[in-house]
Amino acid sequence: MDVRSLHRQMTHYNRWKRQLDERLQRFEHWGKAHSLFGQSMDKTLHRARQLLRGESFTIACVGEFSRGKTELINALLYAGGGRRLLPSQPGRTTMCPTEIFWDASQPANCVRLLPIETRRSNTSLQSFKRIPQKWVTIQFDARDYEQTRAAINQVSASKQVSVADAIKLGFAEDELGERDAQGMVTLPAWRHALISLDHPLLRQGLRIVDTPGLNALGNEPELTLKTLPDAQAILFLLSADAGVTASDMEIWREHIQGLRDNNCTAVIALLNKIDSLWDDLTPADEVAASIDRLRQLTAHQLGLASQHVVAVSAKQGLLGKVGRNQAQLARSNFPQLESMLAEAVLRNQQQIIGHALIGDSYAMVINTRSGLAKRIAECEAELESLRAAAPEQANEKLQALRDTIRRTHHEYHKQALSLRTSQRLLESQQLSLLSPIGMPSLDRQIEEAHSNLAQSWTTLGLARAIASFFDAVDSNINHLEREIERCNRVLTSIYERPEHSLSGDDLMMRHLLKIQKQRRQLRQLQTRAEKFRKSLTTVLTHKSALISRFINTLVQEVRAVYMDLHQHINHWMQEALAPLFHQNQYQKQLLEHHMLRLTQMQSQRNSHAEQLQTLQTNLYQLQSALMSIEPLYREILAEPLEPELMDDLPASTDTTGARVLPFAKSKAVLQGNS
Repeated sequence: MDVRSLHRQMTHYNRWKRQLDERLQRFEHWGKAHSLFGQSMDKTLHRARQLLRGESFTIACVGEFSRGKTELINALLYAGGGRRLLPSQPGRTTMCPTEIFWDASQPANCVRLLPIETRRSNTSLQSFKRIPQKWVTIQFDARDYEQTRAAINQVSASKQVSVADAIKLGFAEDELGERDAQGMVTLPAWRHALISLDHPLLRQGLRIVDTPGLNALGNEPELTLKTLPDAQAILFLLSADAGVTASDMEIWREHIQGLRDNNCTAVIALLNKIDSLWDDLTPADEVAASIDRLRQLTAHQLGLASQHVVAVSAKQGLLGKVGRNQAQLARSNFPQLESMLAEAVLRNQQQIIGHALIGDSYAMVINTRSGLAKRIAECEAELESLRAAAPEQANEKLQALRDTIRRTHHEYHKQALSLRTSQRLLESQQLSLLSPIGMPSLDRQIEEAHSNLAQSWTTLGLARAIASFFDAVDSNINHLEREIERCNRVLTSIYERPEHSLSGDDLMMRHLLKIQKQRRQLRQLQTRAEKFRKSLTTVLTHKSALISRFINTLVQEVRAVYMDLHQHINHWMQEALAPLFHQNQYQKQLLEHHMLRLTQMQSQRNSHAEQLQTLQTNLYQLQSALMSIEPLYREILAEPLEPELMDDLPASTDTTGARVLPFAKSKAVLQGNS
């Protein structure tokens, strides 16, 4: 099997996060043990560790019914045991969107199902996830195959309802399919499914979302407005024996193409079921050439690079894993898919490394160690100076040392006062930054959009309501960006002051206030809204339930972006000058400790030998602190990542575990990918 399989990379990814968290924890303990940390340093480390713990990796499987998504998930999650994890049988297909993950707060293994009747409400899926009593929970023992199959097969359950009831649930009449003899139509029994599985990969933060069919995507706005944009990788499933059908192309254009182009999402098109094209009467090279032509054609139809279209057989990949048949597994092309997903996990890891909090935490270790080494060198010089002095000149020499340290401490104190003034200057910009994205203003714009829509239930009315709403949102964000530009000029001027020895373009650029992510999210919401409007017919009254749910979900997502902006700006206010505060506080503490020791020596009127011994003891303490932090410092400067995970990195002799990418090298990697 490919050494860079998804299993291996997810194991590495989880181990890497734990190791990075452990390093930050070691640094935190070191600072407390030596009484060398201030409150701001503690806060930065705490938030960096929270960032690491909150990260997961989501793969969204998107495609029409009967494209083999369940078998694909079985092959991805296969961890031994000789059977499928999720039941997969002919004639059964996933009817509702399904999320598969590990939730430690739930029973060990369970399926939670949201009844289809909840679609009569405008309440969003995210809101329903916070109302556990609305869900039906089925627990199962994963060791009992029949029990597992019975529980998970519930996601395929359907029910018969009248056409009138189906319309009330938000289904369009032309989407309902055939009526039975009594005029009833078949609908999914459930609106959404959450499967919590105690599985090694899921425990490590992998999350899989199965979004079945065009109708499911069209009828659940939250899938396209939130779930898919939040995924780090999207697998678009096609059937090799059918090629790209009209409904496949509609899913691609309406729900995936924009994410590939604008969201930096890793998108892989899968031509599944290539085993249906295998023919024992045709030479293997001809079959391979035929499959490759189909792959090239698919890439052309979707406008994808050919390397992003993979012809696979999920079924043969699973069978190859179960039977440990390497030839069968290789022919299924499944290792190639796992390798591409592993690379997507690695890119996500690099994005975490590039986060300002991680960079600041690593910089704190490096600067703390460097500052401590500098202070030790100064103490050694002081000790040698006192040794060279005659005993009768010792007190005079001590006083000179105190005066020198006091002057240096005074400079750091002045710098601290200047930094506090600079912090207040930044905080004075808070109101002007938050004002353009104030919630009262957004509420008025939302109310106006609802009013505009209520006046005209036509596509023109919907278009005007959406356009007017996003014009107002754009105006707010443009105003915010002008305020951000002013604040960043202030920040730049602070970092460029000569007294800040840490100043530099890299450090300053990492701490500028940026909102590209939130701006991109709002543009994607606007694009989705426009596509939704174009997908509807002229008169919209009969689709009022769907439209109301879409508008409410759209509004909720815009509100969520605004709230994220508020939090992002508030965090920026706290962290923008953090490296300057960290360095200043640390140097002040070192000097204060030493000045206190010199003062005690003078007041106690010790002999020359005792004074030398006291300075030597102080030096030993600093050297001990340096020795304690040295291993962590060297680890941070060590070579990054295991060599088999990145082809362009040199081989390492250490194969015992994951390696953490150093701060300096992480910037180079990210700049290369930008």
